[in-house]
Order: sequence, then C-alpha cells, then structure tokens
Amino acid sequence: MRACRKNRMRATEATKRVLLMPGTGYTCDRPLLYYAALALIQDGWYADRLDVNADLSKTPARRIFAMLSDAVDRWADTVRADAGECDPPHLLVIGKSLSTFIQPHVSGLGIPMALLTPVFSPADFDPARSVIPVPGDDDYRPGTAPAPLICAGDADPLYDSSRAHRLGGLIHEYPDANHSIEVPGDWRASADYLSDVVGNVVAYARSVSR
Repeated sequence: MRACRKNRMRATEATKRVLLMPGTGYTCDRPLLYYAALALIQDGWYADRLDVNADLSKTPARRIFAMLSDAVDRWADTVRADAGECDPPHLLVIGKSLSTFIQPHVSGLGIPMALLTPVFSPADFDPARSVIPVPGDDDYRPGTAPAPLICAGDADPLYDSSRAHRLGGLIHEYPDANHSIEVPGDWRASADYLSDVVGNVVAYARSVSR
C-alpha cells in the first residue's frame, strides 16, 4: 500500500480518501485506475493504491479475497490514525476485476465502492466458479454502504448484466468493450469510454462525499 505520487496534500490534511485496487495483470498504472486517480486527486481526494506483487494465478481465490479484504481493513485503520482527533474523512474504494470480489466486505464496512469490470460470470480457468454475490444468491449479505457504481463492457465475458442489475442500479455498460473497457481496433471508442468511466467515477465520488 502506498500513496499516489500525484497527491496534492498530506494524508493528515485530507477530508476525502480513496483506495485504488488492481485486477490480475491490471495494475494501478493502467488507464482505468490511473486516470480515475488523477481525476479524483484534482477533485480534492487523497489517493492510496494497492500494489500486489504475489503471483495471483497460483493463489487460491478465497485466500486472495481474504488478503484484499485485510488490505482494506488496514487502509481504513491508517486513515483513522491519520485523522487523529479530527472528523474522519469520507472514504471510497475503487476495484478493478479481481478486487471487485470484496465488494460485500467493503459494503459491510459502510464504505462505498466503484466496481470497474466486476466479475459476475465465472472465468473458465477458475475451478471455484467465483462470482460477486448478488441478491438472490445464498451467500449474499447486504451491507450498509450506498449502492456501488458499476462500469463494464458488454463484450466482457466476465460480465453479466442481469446479475449486475440485481446488485444495484447505478450501471454504465459500454457497447463492444472488453474486460479493459476497450474496443479492440478502435482507439477512439476506447478513449471515449475511458473518459466516460472516469467522469462517472468522479460523479459517484462526489455523490457519496456530500
């Protein structure tokens, strides 16, 4: 866990804190997370990022989810310590792909979360057939946070629109976009989608920090 180098204030001065969490092979330096961080920093947020060094492809899914949940817990504790006797900052978590699995844990903490390319359909290579729990699933547990922001491409094999709409109504779907919310062979559409995702993240962050 480390602070983004673009932050414009000290952590102890921040009234809004965001944690960016990567996907498998999709680090916080990739476009969706990098530009979301830049935009939020310009909008007054202090950004932290989780960098995962382990080979996640060789780690059991449930262990990964526990590691990611623990990272959020440790981040929230750090934020409270940084605030000292001041009012605690508004919090936000942004997860990409693999990190979206911990949405139930984050919601249970009362922290809003933006889900970028969430996994609602199991991957072929995942023997556990892991998906984010939604209302109607036996393992779904409602949290106390606002409904999540969901951004995904409709050509993403790990996305399921019907399951996404069972979890919440704040959904942005991008035609022909893949698991990176990019359209192969069309950089203009990909750039437009990137801009739209970042704008939606900023709007969501503003709505949950009033």
